Amino acid sequence: MPIPDIANHNLKECAAYCVDTIGAIIERFGPRPPGSDGEKQCQEFLRDELAAVGLSPTIDPFPVAQKAFMAMPMVSAALTVCALPLYWLAPRLSPIPVLLALSVFVCELVFYKHVLTPFFPKSTSHNLWAALAPSGETKRRIILGGHADAAYEWRFHRLFPRIFPLFPALIILSVVYVLLSTLAVALLGGNPMASPWNYVGAFQLAALPGLVVGLLFTDFRVTAPGAGDNLSGSLTVVGLARLLKRENIILDNTEVVFLVTGSEEAGLEGARAFIKAHKADWQDVETVCVAYDTITELAHLAVYVRDLNGRVPHDPRVCALVKEAGKSCGLDLPEAVIPLGSSDGTAFSQAGIPTAAICAMDHAPALYYHNRRDDVDVLDTECLAQALRLSVGIVERYDKEGLPAV
Repeated sequence: MPIPDIANHNLKECAAYCVDTIGAIIERFGPRPPGSDGEKQCQEFLRDELAAVGLSPTIDPFPVAQKAFMAMPMVSAALTVCALPLYWLAPRLSPIPVLLALSVFVCELVFYKHVLTPFFPKSTSHNLWAALAPSGETKRRIILGGHADAAYEWRFHRLFPRIFPLFPALIILSVVYVLLSTLAVALLGGNPMASPWNYVGAFQLAALPGLVVGLLFTDFRVTAPGAGDNLSGSLTVVGLARLLKRENIILDNTEVVFLVTGSEEAGLEGARAFIKAHKADWQDVETVCVAYDTITELAHLAVYVRDLNGRVPHDPRVCALVKEAGKSCGLDLPEAVIPLGSSDGTAFSQAGIPTAAICAMDHAPALYYHNRRDDVDVLDTECLAQALRLSVGIVERYDKEGLPAV
C-alpha cells in the first residue's frame, strides 16, 4: 500500500523544525531531570505547539521520586561497603548488606521494580498528550510517544567513553566478590583473624575501586541536555502532528494520540502513570502503541522487538506494522533489542497493550548517552526526516489495514 507522497523538502522542513525546537527547549528551559521545572516548562511549550495545529492538549500530573532509580549504583555500592567492616567484626552478619545491595540491583535495574522510591523525596512530574480524531467512526487507536525528561549524567561515561562498559563490570565484580567472601565466612564459620580467612578479607580491598565507582557513578549535579535522549523522540511525535495537518492527511477510522511523557529516566514512571490513568478509556477499540527513543543515527534506525534488558517482548504484529511501513518508505528496518535499559514501550507491553519501539542509536553505548555531549550537535536532520516519513506510513497503514497477521 503506498503512503502519501510527501515532498522531501516538506519532510526536511519539518525535521529542521524539530531540530530548531529542540535547541530552543534546551536553551530556554535548562536541565530537565525527572519531575523538574524544566521538564514541565518543556511540556507546556510543546502543549502550545500541539495547540497551534488545532489539537486540544492535556497535561496530567503524577508524583515521582526524581533520583531513586538513578541512585541504584550508589545505594548498592554503599550497602556493600557496609559489609567490609562486618566481615571482621560480625562475620555472620556480613552477608546481609550485600544481599540487600544485590536485591536493590536486581529489582531496580533488571525488573524496574522501584524498591528505592519510598526512601527518596518526591516531586511532581507530568505527561502531555493530545488526541487527533478520525474523520469517520473510531475503530482503532494508536499512541505515539516520546519522553521529555533527560538523564542525570553518568560520570564515567563522560570521562572515559571508550572504555565505559568496563566500569559497570567493575562494580558488579566487586559486589560479587564481597558477597561470595562474606557468605563463605558466615556459612562456614570461619575466623576472619586466622588464615586463610584473613587473606580472603584482605583481598576485599581490591573491591574498593569498583565500589567507589558505584558511589560516584551518577552525577546528580549535572543533567544531560537530552537532545537525542529523548527530545528527538518527543519532537518526532510533535512534528508528526504538525506534518499531518500541513499535508492535510486525514485518517478515516484511527484516533492518533500524541504523547510526551515525563520521568522516563526515573524508570518509566511517566508511561506507567499515563497507562494507569487512561487504560480504562481504551477498552472501546483496539489500541496499540509505538514508542520513540533517541532518533539520532539513521544507520541505526530499527524496530525494537524486545525491551527492558532484552527481557520484555513487544507485539510481533505492531513490529511487523512498523517494518512494512518502513518498506513503503524505502527503509529496510532491522529488528533490534534494547540490551541494557528500557524504553517507554516496556510499560505499554507489560500493561498488555500491543507495542513496538523505534530507536536510532548505537548501543555501544553512543558517546553522548546520558552525559553532557547529548546536545543539538548529535541530531541528524535526515534521520528525523526519515523517522517522520516512517511515522506517516505507520499511521496510514494502520488506518487502512489494521495490524498485519503474523
